[in-house]
This record gives sequence, structure tokens and C-alpha cells, in this order.
Amino acid sequence: MPNQNIIERLVGANTPAQGSNAIPSIVPTGTSAFVPTNQAGTAAVVSVGTTQYARGAATAPSFGVNFDGFAFKLRIAGKVTTGAACNVTVAIQTGSSTTVTAANSVATTAATAVNTTSQNFLLEAVCLWDGVSQVINGYQVGQIANTAVTYGALTHAVSVTTQAGLVFVPVLTFSATTGATMTITEFVAETV
Repeated sequence: MPNQNIIERLVGANTPAQGSNAIPSIVPTGTSAFVPTNQAGTAAVVSVGTTQYARGAATAPSFGVNFDGFAFKLRIAGKVTTGAACNVTVAIQTGSSTTVTAANSVATTAATAVNTTSQNFLLEAVCLWDGVSQVINGYQVGQIANTAVTYGALTHAVSVTTQAGLVFVPVLTFSATTGATMTITEFVAETV
């Protein structure tokens, strides 16, 4: 549910013409990891570093402006249905393109069985970035199909050289596509 701490939020939407802040239902066409698109047809992106907040220095270090040294949270939640034996993986990666780069993944679930059933998922990453270290650190927590995501450090401590680079996309992987559908109900960045 949205709150006053939201930086940017995308929601699931089945009806057309809701634009870049809506992610349509997903029907996977292959078993490789992919970045879902918004209704405008581009990568479903939430941005932390290019929001309505005051602009920091053009180059690092920007010393405490916006999210330089301040924690923020990324959250993805949704529901998934499969029509066969299927492992599902949900991840959050840095970047704004539809290209999947495993080393840019900040948080991820394990490949989890969602076999001929409907389940829900939630993945949260609490992140901290600063213009001196230029690395995203933090921790992740969540669940998929009532299987806990291992609480611990982020999947990768990704290097990001500017606040403007604090943009994130969801990444999904299905091991089978038979009868598979997913609705991302929320993909959000919030202040902590």
C-alpha cells in the first residue's frame, strides 16, 4: 500500500493506456531471465536518483544530497500462476534497459517451485549508496510461494558511480511457460 515515503511506484494493470507507471500482466514466452516492460513498452523502471528531490553534484562525491548516504527500500510484490512444474525466480537489478545482467542484481529469490498452482511473492531490498564508496550495499528479505528468501546481504554489491544511476528494474525467470502468468502488483522505491 502506498505511503508518504514513496519515491516512485509502478503497479500492475490489465487495462490499456495507463502508461509508464503500469505493468501489464506477464505471459512468459521463454525460459531465460527477462525484464518486464511497462504499458508504454519500455523497461519497467523505478528511479531513486533522478526523482523530484534536489539535484546533487554532477560528479561524485555529492555528500549527503538526495540519497547519498541515506537508506532507501525497493519492493516488488505480485502473484504467479503456472500450469506445469515450474520454478520461478524474482530479482531486482540496477539499470534501465531490458538487458539482463546477473552481476547487476541487487536482490533475488531462489528458483522456487510454483508447480501447477497460484502463489504470491514479495521481495524487499533495503539499500544504502554513497558517492564515496559508489557501491550499493544493504540486505534483502521476502518470500515466494511461502518459501522464505534467505535474509542476508544483497545478492551483489553493485557499483553505481552517480545518483542518477540509482535506477532499478525487475527481472523474472520461469523454468517452464505452460499456463504461466504473472501480475506484478507493485514495484516501488521508498525512503526508509
